[in-house]
Amino acid sequence: MNGSNMLISTKPGALETTNTKLAAALSAVGIPLNKTVPVRLLAGENGRTHCFFFQEKSPCGDYITIDLMRAWDDKEWHRQNPEHPFAYLKVAFDNMERLTDYVRSGTPIGHVTKGKKIGFLSLNASDTAQKIFFKELNRHS
Repeated sequence: MNGSNMLISTKPGALETTNTKLAAALSAVGIPLNKTVPVRLLAGENGRTHCFFFQEKSPCGDYITIDLMRAWDDKEWHRQNPEHPFAYLKVAFDNMERLTDYVRSGTPIGHVTKGKKIGFLSLNASDTAQKIFFKELNRHS
């Protein structure tokens, strides 16, 4: 259940998620858990999961919870904001998943550095995948 940004409530502006990675990222930028109900254990078809409830913004006011929750899986937001601290957190979690998959599968990977950017690419990547990878790496360098 951590793979997607699942908002439990259908109310506009819901500040809750069952995505543990998203919850960790929101906490990392300083958005506090809700004081009244910080976390709730939910029972579902696939077992139990935790739902995390957040306050509206960080104490400094720089980070608005609902905006970051919407940005989490928004590829366009990440393209437009590659240096945003929240974008770095998302990339860190994505890299962790990719590296774990590479280790489990035994797929050889290459490590590419350009300026301040670092990327990992499967040595078995198709020509198309390589072109996309280097295009994005060059765009953000």
